[in-house]
Amino acid sequence: IVVFEPPEAWVQGGPRTPFIKRVIGLPGETIEIRDGTVLVDGTELDELYVFDGQPTTAIDEPARWGVPDGELFVMGDHRSASADSRAFGPIARDTVIGRAWLRYWPISALGILPTPVYAPPVGNGDARPSPAAP
Repeated sequence: IVVFEPPEAWVQGGPRTPFIKRVIGLPGETIEIRDGTVLVDGTELDELYVFDGQPTTAIDEPARWGVPDGELFVMGDHRSASADSRAFGPIARDTVIGRAWLRYWPISALGILPTPVYAPPVGNGDARPSPAAP
């Protein structure tokens, strides 16, 4: 869950109050909305966090987006009332100003949000040449 500056075209000269949304898609992934569900690269998301089990609908058809390098696809949990990537497309990663760390509503769920743990990248991206053999 990230906090970011909304796209300029979306605020249309109004106040640039930061948005808070859930990251759904990463660079290189394809996001699709079909029959009220979200698919990432063809795999349906199990979205237990969506407000009141609201189905996800698309604003425009076709409901399919590719996420370019350096961008993120974000959506709100209150899908029927969320201004998100379904409306303005993927956001530039450099507009992200922080990560949400506290949940305060509903009060019964007050607490620190867990920090996600991701699998390490495949391969050894920061491998260094081994020292020369004597």
